[in-house]
Amino acid sequence: MSASLLRRLFIVLGMTLLAAPAAAQSASITGRVTAAADGRPIAGARVEASVSGRTAGSAATDDSGQFRIVNLAEGTYALSAARIGYQLQRIEGVQVGTGIATADVTMSPIPSILEQVVTTASRAPEKILDAPASVSVVTEKEIAERPSITVTDHIATLPGIDVARGGLMQANVVARGFNNIFSGALLTLTDNRFAYVPSLRVNIPYLIPTNNEDIERIEVVLGPGAALYGPNAAGGVLHLITKSPFTSQATTLTVDGGERDVFRGAVRRAGAIGERFGYKLSYDSFRGNDWRPAQRDPAEQVERDFRLRRQGGEARVDFRPTRASEITLNYGRAVAGNAVEPTGLGPAQVRDWVFSTYQLRARTGRLFAQAFVNTSDAGSTFLLRTLQPIVDKSTQFVAQAQHGFDLGLRQSFIYGLDYQHTVPKTGGSINGRNENDDDIREVGGYLHSITRLGPKFDLVSAARLDNHSRLEKNVFSPRVALVFKPTESQNLRATFNRAFSTASTNNLFLDLLAGRIPATGTQLFGVRALGVPASGFTFKRECAGGLSSLCMRIPPPFGGTGSQIPANAALLYRAAVAVAAPSLIARGIPPNLVTYMGGLQPTSAQVATQLRILNTANGSFVDVAPTDLRDVAPILPTTNSTFELGYRADIAKRVRFSFDYWHDQKRNFVGPLIVETPNVFMDRATLQAYLTTQLQAVTDPATAAAVAANVAPALAGISGSSTVTGVPLGVVNFDHPLSGASDVIVTYRNFGKLTVWGTDVGAEWLIADRFSLAGTMSHVNKDFFPRSEIGGVQDISLNAPRSKASITGRFNDDPRGLSAELRFRRVASFPVYSFINGTIERYQLLDAGLSLRPAILKGGLWALNATNLLNKKHTEFVGGGEIGRLVMTRMQVSF
Repeated sequence: MSASLLRRLFIVLGMTLLAAPAAAQSASITGRVTAAADGRPIAGARVEASVSGRTAGSAATDDSGQFRIVNLAEGTYALSAARIGYQLQRIEGVQVGTGIATADVTMSPIPSILEQVVTTASRAPEKILDAPASVSVVTEKEIAERPSITVTDHIATLPGIDVARGGLMQANVVARGFNNIFSGALLTLTDNRFAYVPSLRVNIPYLIPTNNEDIERIEVVLGPGAALYGPNAAGGVLHLITKSPFTSQATTLTVDGGERDVFRGAVRRAGAIGERFGYKLSYDSFRGNDWRPAQRDPAEQVERDFRLRRQGGEARVDFRPTRASEITLNYGRAVAGNAVEPTGLGPAQVRDWVFSTYQLRARTGRLFAQAFVNTSDAGSTFLLRTLQPIVDKSTQFVAQAQHGFDLGLRQSFIYGLDYQHTVPKTGGSINGRNENDDDIREVGGYLHSITRLGPKFDLVSAARLDNHSRLEKNVFSPRVALVFKPTESQNLRATFNRAFSTASTNNLFLDLLAGRIPATGTQLFGVRALGVPASGFTFKRECAGGLSSLCMRIPPPFGGTGSQIPANAALLYRAAVAVAAPSLIARGIPPNLVTYMGGLQPTSAQVATQLRILNTANGSFVDVAPTDLRDVAPILPTTNSTFELGYRADIAKRVRFSFDYWHDQKRNFVGPLIVETPNVFMDRATLQAYLTTQLQAVTDPATAAAVAANVAPALAGISGSSTVTGVPLGVVNFDHPLSGASDVIVTYRNFGKLTVWGTDVGAEWLIADRFSLAGTMSHVNKDFFPRSEIGGVQDISLNAPRSKASITGRFNDDPRGLSAELRFRRVASFPVYSFINGTIERYQLLDAGLSLRPAILKGGLWALNATNLLNKKHTEFVGGGEIGRLVMTRMQVSF
């Protein structure tokens, strides 16, 4: 849409809105407003008469529901009636002559939010009031009136949800913490099919083909969902539910634009052929210029390309053989032409990554069955730290069936079966030497029961059994909930869930070069990311003369052949001096003294050995003790045992309130990729003392001491320093063929037990007919778990804030088609322990939005939305961009 065309459109709109009837103001409209259900009068309703979107007159109804709008000109009017708690009612074509015109209006109540029907909590339709879990819903209207790039923008303020944006398109979303780079902790669905990238099991929002125009609602269920959804639903479920072509027949055109060169165009067409065939097509395209990090990662080999390109769309056909049955065929495809995506091994430059989905589903009565295939093709994507290509042509096939039946009036059952087959195809890049033995099959079955104990009590229970082809034992997931409804507008529940997360293909089969030591110059060591094999990883502790009998491998530049030798740094003293000689001379050490030192050979009694772990965030090395080294056991499934108390209420259709308390115990928690194998260094203190003594043979004591003090840090390094790292001489590696000749290994491990509890609160107050105030608050008792508490070699964090809150003020004038909102968000500071560690500072943001649906443009919408209105620069996750203000506008028309 050209700029000139937009200007003409606004000029015509403005002239039309300013136009007024020229005739004398002598006519009136009178009538009565009543309830559609029982005919009772509705007092306090606002009735307006308008011409071409301009209000010509208005009146409020009295106690008997009567109204009279006076001083109207002759003509044809649109009459609208609005009342808090009731749906807007509009009557077109009211003719007004010189006298009194009569028009009666009937209104229907707005369904309470607790009467909204959701399907995600129990995999079957039910009111929110009846759901045995905490459920939040984002409506079609909210989605349409908030210009956004991905669906994550619509759920950022929901209770219990953590959204960490890395840029305009990139975001990680989890429920109740335990976020991670490349996260897939929150089970994400689109129309009942998985939305994550198949073998990587990662949620990448911009690879979801569904566009905003096609979403009917977004349902978010907090808490474990494994009893119904199987593995990897321990954190909850995010479900995008799209519109049926039968109930949304129209063509919708959308143009979004904004700061950072943002442009998005979308089209959606839905229609029906008779009563049995429906179809819909949707497509959108996006481009923009992403936010930059506060500072460049020095380990990245090339500059990032911040230009964003993305497009996607879906095609769907529906067939209804009978009134009670439906068959749906859907195809979706999304292409990320260019983006930067944080991964567990550092950022990746995404180039032409394609995600495709094929789905066939059918429903007749209470029988539901579906099969879908998700595929991924990573295109020309590569890691920025190593320039290693990322090849991912993986496929996932899923088949599911579910049926429900009743036994009398008090008992209902839902039962089902699920089958998943994930086939990674990484061309030897991601899974390396595991490429030919890395597929996973999962089979599960469940039974869900609802027992109506009385008019106010329901007992909800479920049980599920799953088999994972790479795990020795089956996994059992129970669920039980007691739901108490003291009134039709209140819900009190107590629930217990046990859920589990299985090992991913990365956890088991990853085999990828992730970095190098040092970052530039001659490579001494590789940094290799490995999944944990069925036998686990063990350290070799049988080398006499090594520190604590540990063994090490030395790199080829030091004469290494891949065999294990004692972890004794003194053995490689001369190699260290040879490598460091040019830098020592550059530091001002006389060449003759460098040559002299290079001919020395200390013993282990003279120069001790120090172990240090690589810090992947800045390239430094941190001291560790031999006792910190622990073998890595085979990966076990993570189990979550969660107890929850929840309350929901809708008070007089004016105050909506929800409160949830939860207590979660995680066992065998799988942490992020961490460095497990330390490098071997000379001990700085003993090295300095040794050199001071030896140098006195060729120079005076003062010079010897000064040279030794200068040389020792250069050779042995300083713990935690990213500038004085020293010379790593060897690596205490695992005794396993996958661990390589001299690679530093980063891998996964299970941690012992984590216990957390928290609260989620949500409230909305309808202050008046047009004004409402909403707020949310979430709190977790801790965001840091030291190694002494959980076991292992590294601390673990929640990777999400302990507390966050939001306050939103809304204005909604349906008769005029005008709505506005002002939103404040606060997120507390929190530590991040992932492959790259850091701290996210607290941030507070102000957002604002305005939308207008002019009556003159039937089906038209103009919206303006600003996130971070005050441009408070901040980072929401390590490695992400520095997020600033984004103002976007939307022009949309449906016909």
